Amino acid sequence: PENIFFWTPEQLSIGQAMHMDYMFLMAYYGCGKTILLIERAEYLLRNQSNPVHFYIDRRDSGLVEVLKLRFAGKNIKIKTKNGMFYSDGVNPTDHVLIDEAYMRDLQRFLEQLKKFKSQVCTLWVALGYVGVFNESDFRKGLEDIQFSCPTLKHCLRNGQKIVKLAQTERIGLGLHCFAD
Repeated sequence: PENIFFWTPEQLSIGQAMHMDYMFLMAYYGCGKTILLIERAEYLLRNQSNPVHFYIDRRDSGLVEVLKLRFAGKNIKIKTKNGMFYSDGVNPTDHVLIDEAYMRDLQRFLEQLKKFKSQVCTLWVALGYVGVFNESDFRKGLEDIQFSCPTLKHCLRNGQKIVKLAQTERIGLGLHCFAD
């Protein structure tokens, strides 16, 4: 079963764009953002010799352990993070992957993203938390700093349950803005 994997058309198009240096994945829970970051890491291992730094939210220790096992002995450094963009041990020639990016303030986030982009060779980011924001303004901001920003729309795990939870969520945590 672990060898059977089906890509949605959106995931497949991103999978075919692994050569792109700056990618921002915006999607709801379960749409495949983490899987695509793992594919990007594999792509970099096959095609680049510089180190890869894979940042994961510090609260998701299960994923951290899975990735450490998967990439053991390879040129990928799995790191947990408290903040989003800081270059602890990252050189300008290194590649960075960030899963579960946290965005509370749109302008500040875009400024930090732009600054961090200038400090690394390549940067792929998957959104994990977002406060209230205007999606078209955000996409324009990403375009201004030369990030590709595809949106994955097909939830691949417990879709109905996740949507139901998102639609009933009133405190505004997570990706509730994508509930529809």
